Amino acid sequence: MTSDDHASFFEQLFNTNPAIKLLIDPSDGRIVDANASAVHFYGYPADVLKQLKITDINCLDPEAVHAAMAKAEACQQLFFEFRHRLASGEVRDVHVYSGPVCLEGREYLHSIIIDVTDEKRYYAMLETYNDLFHNLPVGVYRNSAEPESRFTAANPAMLRIFEAESLEALLGVRPSSLYVCSEELKSFIADLERDGVVSRRPLRLRTLKGALIHTEVTVLRQVAEDGSVDFSGIVEDVTARHAAEMNRDRLTHLLDASPDIVAIADGQGRVVYLNKAGRDQFGVLPDKLADALVSAHPPWVCHLIEEEGIPYAMEHGYWYAETAVLGRDGEIPVSQLIVTRRNESGEIDSIATIMRDISQTKQHQAELEYHAGHDPLTGAVNRNRFLDLLARERKRAHRSGEPLSLIMFDLDHFKRINDTFGHSVGDMVLKKLVHTCHALLRDVDVLARWGGEEFMVLLPATPLTGAVNLAERLRQAIADEPFTPVPTLTSSFGVAELGEEEAEAQCYKRLDKALYRAKATGRNRVCMAEPATLNGSLPDESR
Repeated sequence: MTSDDHASFFEQLFNTNPAIKLLIDPSDGRIVDANASAVHFYGYPADVLKQLKITDINCLDPEAVHAAMAKAEACQQLFFEFRHRLASGEVRDVHVYSGPVCLEGREYLHSIIIDVTDEKRYYAMLETYNDLFHNLPVGVYRNSAEPESRFTAANPAMLRIFEAESLEALLGVRPSSLYVCSEELKSFIADLERDGVVSRRPLRLRTLKGALIHTEVTVLRQVAEDGSVDFSGIVEDVTARHAAEMNRDRLTHLLDASPDIVAIADGQGRVVYLNKAGRDQFGVLPDKLADALVSAHPPWVCHLIEEEGIPYAMEHGYWYAETAVLGRDGEIPVSQLIVTRRNESGEIDSIATIMRDISQTKQHQAELEYHAGHDPLTGAVNRNRFLDLLARERKRAHRSGEPLSLIMFDLDHFKRINDTFGHSVGDMVLKKLVHTCHALLRDVDVLARWGGEEFMVLLPATPLTGAVNLAERLRQAIADEPFTPVPTLTSSFGVAELGEEEAEAQCYKRLDKALYRAKATGRNRVCMAEPATLNGSLPDESR
C-alpha cells in the first residue's frame, strides 16, 4: 500500500467511524481534523473546532496536556482519563485513546474520545455507597472474557431483570446465550473490542425463563496487570419504556390516520407535534405557538384563541368553539377543541388542539336554513322569514331613526293565466317575476312571497316617496318583461311607510286597502296607503 493509499484509507476510516475522533498536531496541540461525531459531541461547528487547540478543550493546565501528548507520541501511554469542556460550557469525563500516526510524512496524534460521564457517575456511586449497589434499579454485573465467558458478579437487580432464582443460577449462564439476535451480539462485541467501551446500547435479550426484554447496556472492557480481560457492565430494563414508546407510535399512527387536525404545544409554548392532516394543511408550522397561530388561522381567530380560548382552557381544562383555519382558497370553518394538561406541580404541561373541517356541515346547515326561510318555487323569502327580518329592521330603524317602508303587490288576473295556460306556466311566471324584481332591489331590500301571487317588499332606510318610486319601477319592469306564452302581464301595488309605533297588522291593513284601490281603479298602478294616525290607527274614512 502506497503512502497515498494509506492516507486515503486512514481518512476514510477516520470520517466514517462513529466514535469521537480528533487528529492533533503534537507539536502545538492544534486540532488538525475532527470527524462528525466529534463535531456533534463538542458542539462546535467543524471549522471552529479545527481552529482550537486541545488545551482549549482539556480542563488540565496546558503543561500537563503537553506532557500527556508527549507520552502518547512516544507510545509510553496510550490511554488517558481527562475532563473535556464542550461548547456549551458543560464539562464531560472522557476516556482518550491516543497514539501516533504518520500521514503524508508528518506525525500526528490519532485520539479516540469516549464519553464516560454517566459510567463514572455510576462507579462513583457504587464506590461511595456499598448498600446502593444492592438497591440499584439497574443491573450491575461483571463477566469474564471468551471463550468461556461467565458472569462473575451481579447485583440483585440483575437477578430480577433476568428472572434468575439465585445468584448461582445467573453465574452459571453464558452472557452470549441471553442474546435474541446473533447479529446484535457480533456488532456489540466488535464495538467493545475496538473502543473498549459501549454506552447505553439498545439490546434485545431473553431472561432465564425465556421472556423477551428490551434493555440498554453499558459495558467497559478492563485489562488487569496480569493481562487478563474482564468486562463490567450496567443493564437497564427498558421494556416498559419500550412498550410506552410502541404505544406512542401506535397513537401517532392513529392520529396521522385521522382527518382531523391535531397539534400539541408544550408548557413553554413550543409546537412539538402536528399530525399528517395538519402537515398537509399547513406544511411546517413555526416552533413558537404564537407564530404558529398566525400561520394557521385568520387574524380574528388568532385574537379569539389568545384572548379567550387559551385562557379559558387553562382555567377550566378545555375550550370549544367554531373557528377557522387558513386554506388555499380562503377560510375553512372548523370546530376547535383546546385541551390543557397540568403536571403534578399544577403547571401547564401541554396545550393540545383538535380541529375538524365543518365546511360540509355548515353548507348543509346553510341549505337547511335557506330552505326553511325561502319559498321553494320562487326563491323569495317566505312569510315567516319576512316577519323575522321585519322585526329586526324595526329595531334597527328605531335605534337609527331611519324610515322603513313596505310594498305589497300582486299579479293582475293571475287565475286567468293558470286557467288558460296551466299551472306550469303560472309557476314559470312567478319565478321570472321574482327574478325581474330582484334586479331592481338593493342587497338590503327583502322580497317575500306573501301568499299565492301576492308579494311583499321590505325597504330599510327608505321613506314613502322612495318606496313609491321603486314600486313604479317594479310595475313598469313587470309590464315590459316578456312572459311568453302569456301575452301581457301587469301588477298592482300598495305602498306604505311604517309608523314608528305602528303595529304591523295595522300597516298590513293600510297596504291591503291601497292595493285594493289600485285594483279597483283599473289595475297596473301604484297607490299609496292612507297615512297612519299618531296612535297607529287608520283615519276615519267617514270624515
